[in-house]
Amino acid sequence: MVEKDLNRLRGSIKSGLKMRASDKARILLVDDRPDKLVALQSVLSEMQNEVVVVSSGADALRELLRQEFAVILLDVNMPGMSGFETAARIRQRKALEHLPIIFVAARDTTQEEVLQGYSLGAVDYLPTPLVPEVIRAKVSVFVELHKKNKEIQRARDQLKESNEALETFSYTVAHDLRAPLRAMQGFSKALVEDYAARLDASGRQFLDFIASSATHMDRLIQDLLNYSKLSQHQLELKSTPLQAIVTECLQQLAVDIERQHAQVQVDDSLPSVIGHPEALKHVLLNLLSNALKYVRAGTRPKIRVHSEEREGNVRLWVHDNGIGISPEHRERVFRIFERLHGDAYPGTGVGLAIVQKSVERMGGTFGVESEPNQGSHFWFELPLADFSELSAP
Repeated sequence: MVEKDLNRLRGSIKSGLKMRASDKARILLVDDRPDKLVALQSVLSEMQNEVVVVSSGADALRELLRQEFAVILLDVNMPGMSGFETAARIRQRKALEHLPIIFVAARDTTQEEVLQGYSLGAVDYLPTPLVPEVIRAKVSVFVELHKKNKEIQRARDQLKESNEALETFSYTVAHDLRAPLRAMQGFSKALVEDYAARLDASGRQFLDFIASSATHMDRLIQDLLNYSKLSQHQLELKSTPLQAIVTECLQQLAVDIERQHAQVQVDDSLPSVIGHPEALKHVLLNLLSNALKYVRAGTRPKIRVHSEEREGNVRLWVHDNGIGISPEHRERVFRIFERLHGDAYPGTGVGLAIVQKSVERMGGTFGVESEPNQGSHFWFELPLADFSELSAP
């Protein structure tokens, strides 16, 4: 199942890379005079585009129902349905309300007629007699714009398809890989409980290795899923109280805090910021758990959380008394799978990458100030909620 979803994801990405750079655009010419149609078609055919010609407004409307066009060159003075009336009917259709219309009109067209054309959504005028260079220059602008819009739409569609494939793959990983890991954990625990007396010290140690490795793998998969979700989904930002988020995170870490006799100091007046509650929770859980984790043996962790306002933003600090980070490694620690201390400390190497991705997705900034054996001071900065609300138009 995992291999099948992985192949689907690869195929989706590969098809996106093969996206065509351009398509042949269609141009619609509408004029009741055959001589003008022939002249226009001759000029525009040199641009390697598909040119469709019709002789009335009614025919133009029918053609627009059949296929898509990059631009319309529409004669103003036609018997029956005039160019202005045709343009008005085109604009009544929602799918065509942004279709570029270039009116072809006599040089003596009045100012009122020109204004009427623009009020109906015309983007330009071509005066007669027609000048080929002018026609090509004006039409090419809208043809290229049409091609770029099509490329963007294709990219969006393929990105959506890739994201859907990635989401399916992530679900498969979560279900198909974590299930056997939990089975390993369960059976190793059962062996310890039911058969510990029959095992020597080495056997029990091997079982501990199996259980701890399965637990580590399970955490790694969960961290990777959390990291992946940050890229797949749009974060809805809103006013979020930092005080409540910090309190919730400390409650989740209460067992570790008590076990390590950690000293935690949190300011009583942490403000609200414009952010995403779940993303902020991931950020603070990682920063606080690292502050508990990366301390020298026998050292009682000391953590301080406080904030400061900076020109409409809030910078939240998490200080610790841990092992610190060398200056040359301060940027590395935010990369995925970066573990500066190997297996000396537990972890998956994904936590600070989640911090970076989360803060970036919320439009904020982040950083760390640290020296070896002097502790670390991690920070992130987001807009102050009250300031943003007062500044909103």
